[in-house]
Amino acid sequence: KTSSPVLFYFIFHTLNSHPHRRSNDKLQFLYLILAASNIKKYNLIVLAVIGVPSNALTVATILSMHALSPATFFVVLLAVFDGCALIVKLLGNQLGQHGMQDHLWFCKHIEPLSIFFSTTANWILVLICLERFISVCYPLKKAYLFTKRRSYICAAILIGSLFTFIMTALGVTRTVQNSICTTEQRFISFYDNVWLYLNVALHLFVPFVFIALLTAFIIYGLQRSRKHRMSLMRKSDGSGEEMTVLKESGQDGSGGPRKSKSHSTAKAATSNHNQKMLDNTARVERAITLMLIAAGVVFLLLSLPIVVYVIIHGFHAPKVDTVTGARWNLYRMVAYLLCDSSHAINFFLYFCTAKRFRSQLIRILTGRASCYGRRLTRRGYTAGSGGNRGDTEARP
Repeated sequence: KTSSPVLFYFIFHTLNSHPHRRSNDKLQFLYLILAASNIKKYNLIVLAVIGVPSNALTVATILSMHALSPATFFVVLLAVFDGCALIVKLLGNQLGQHGMQDHLWFCKHIEPLSIFFSTTANWILVLICLERFISVCYPLKKAYLFTKRRSYICAAILIGSLFTFIMTALGVTRTVQNSICTTEQRFISFYDNVWLYLNVALHLFVPFVFIALLTAFIIYGLQRSRKHRMSLMRKSDGSGEEMTVLKESGQDGSGGPRKSKSHSTAKAATSNHNQKMLDNTARVERAITLMLIAAGVVFLLLSLPIVVYVIIHGFHAPKVDTVTGARWNLYRMVAYLLCDSSHAINFFLYFCTAKRFRSQLIRILTGRASCYGRRLTRRGYTAGSGGNRGDTEARP
């Protein structure tokens, strides 16, 4: 929160208080302090410029593709909270740098909202991984466990619980004393012994563990289903000769006469249509699973440095009076930068891993995306329309 003159005064005062340092240590100390200060000053500006428009594009792209499923609903919700987290974090950072941190509403509203949005975004990613885990490992139970209604209720309970807890805890305990946002005297013990541990657990450690475990189970489930599918394909290839003999002999499997050509043709067409629908559904599910696995893995990689820092150094900032302390301070700033960047990078992961997402985004950017009413039709036909294109075509 310090201004540049105060920062330089602090640096040179620290250097002069250690005359035994070599000149290269002094330069290194100076560079480390300035690098950490610049990261703290500009990182959220860069992330917000990148992340807020990209999250808005994510929401627009997914909503324009089809009606929401539980998976895409959670993805849209994640993009909304990622964008809000970046906006509130940037607002708090700029207000703090301009000396506005001594206002009571800053302590009781801006800080808690920043924690709320970032924590909720991490937990929504946990819900996404849980939904994908059930879809991959227990596909027959997915339709019962993750209905749209249950997804909405689950998201509402999660958001409401975190909002109530975080805003109440910080709204009651935080205050302003001597132009500094601090903890009220009677709540210092609770803040130091309970809240700090609970906050880092809710925001970082528990989501980190859940996402790591669920991602590992999803990858294992995909490998197992792939082996099972290959086994079924080998069995179907082995029975192909028998089916060919039956067709050539003009008999069915029980030795009966061959069915009429029109009946067999209609049955084959229906079977092909159903198989095509199943293949399309499976392809969409695989694309969603791939892009969400990528989001989970990248979150783990970006959160790992701050997890390591908290385990080694604790919750508080290091004392920057030595080169070692300055290095830890720079590491801390880089770790926070990586952790915050998880709110801005999901759009690019979706773009790189999902072809359907890329295609729809290009349609939106070029003005060729279908409006909401046209999502109900496909090539001008719907079930039960009798093939009349004019009856089902959406109006412009």
